[in-house]
Amino acid sequence: MNAFLKLCALAFAAALTLASCASAPSGPPPWAASPAAMREAFPGGEFIAQQGRGATRAAAEADATAAIARFLGSEVFSRVAVLEQYWAENGESRAITEIESEIFVQAQMQLFGVRHAQDAHFDRGQGWVAVAYINRAEAWQVYGPGFRLQAEAFARLFDAAENESDPFRRALRFIAAQDYARSPDFQNAESLGQLIHPARMDAEFAGVRSMLASLPQRVGDSAGSAAVFLDIPEDFESRLRGAFSQRLAALGFSVTDDRAAAAAVCSVTVDEGRQVRDLGVFYFPRLQAVITSPAGALHTFTAEAGQQAAVTPDVARRRAYQALADRVLSDFSLEANF
Repeated sequence: MNAFLKLCALAFAAALTLASCASAPSGPPPWAASPAAMREAFPGGEFIAQQGRGATRAAAEADATAAIARFLGSEVFSRVAVLEQYWAENGESRAITEIESEIFVQAQMQLFGVRHAQDAHFDRGQGWVAVAYINRAEAWQVYGPGFRLQAEAFARLFDAAENESDPFRRALRFIAAQDYARSPDFQNAESLGQLIHPARMDAEFAGVRSMLASLPQRVGDSAGSAAVFLDIPEDFESRLRGAFSQRLAALGFSVTDDRAAAAAVCSVTVDEGRQVRDLGVFYFPRLQAVITSPAGALHTFTAEAGQQAAVTPDVARRRAYQALADRVLSDFSLEANF
């Protein structure tokens, strides 16, 4: 081999060596030494960080990102579950599944700009190890305005209820504020905001937090001060009266026999849909309930019970009214028509 070929061979070997060195994984970074070292490298007050592992660097980074999503989803669900337990103890509940919380978190994470540490490394026993992290301050800049819109919407509902003079309408407004606060979007958003930046949540939404804390009492007090008179001209064995009384009581409203003292009147009209055929008497019953107060018509409820039949008229009619009463017990709720 002449000198020129030897020189080319040496240069090629050197190039291979340099390329190998450039692509070889680096040694363990400081954060990989221990959990304490991880916390030191990514302080909890500044970052949300998780490690991930995989056969390649990209796989490890994807695993780390998924670990953040799992962590946040689990934390959000746990916080919401505490609220739901409190509401259940007070006679109300709305179950949010862990899947709902995880889906919500994953959708929000697309906004946060999840980053990956540049010093991912290869461990012979674990494969590639990487870190994904969210900078809390940066995430808040993205997340804060979105939650602020939800908080402002809730505050408007709460203030409207506070300023309402009609007793029954005031109760409906507080119920509307409560329903909004218990919606999956609001609950998940409030819990995630607390996880991202608790200090900013406490500072910026102290007023909203105070409203939320007082809401159960506001709902109870306003409903308790708005008695309802039931006007049901057509009934059978008081089955509809009993059903409406039971549902109103469950919602915190009392029923009064004094129409003049009532805050609202619930007027119920029934269409029995009675048909006489060769095989017996058939009913196709439906009803409409309209709740009015001095402020006007505030709520409308309709129900149908399907075909009810029997050989004798009284049995068929009893079945029709019981079927309507069952629909009231299962479906009647209060929502404001304003």
